[in-house]
Amino acid sequence: MALTGILLGIVGGLFGWLYGRKKAAQNRGLDERNAEITKSALANGWKVTLVAIYIFWFLLIFDVQFSVAEVLGILLLVHMIGWAGFRVYYQYKY
Repeated sequence: MALTGILLGIVGGLFGWLYGRKKAAQNRGLDERNAEITKSALANGWKVTLVAIYIFWFLLIFDVQFSVAEVLGILLLVHMIGWAGFRVYYQYKY
């Protein structure tokens, strides 16, 4: 049952992404500005993720225990929130 939810989530996400890109292309939203915003947001999202990795290393030095699943889940959330946050920031900046 969990596998069905994961697969439906993937299919729904891909459908939404493709539909959004199609609508953006129809409204001339996929231009150089969009490419620059995407590139900058993704680069800064990775910088935020790198800071989170360093924080986990320091916590490991101080003997704080996390499971692998917890660390990967938190890193995924940090990366996605950082990417989305910088995407919104650059949308308003440019």
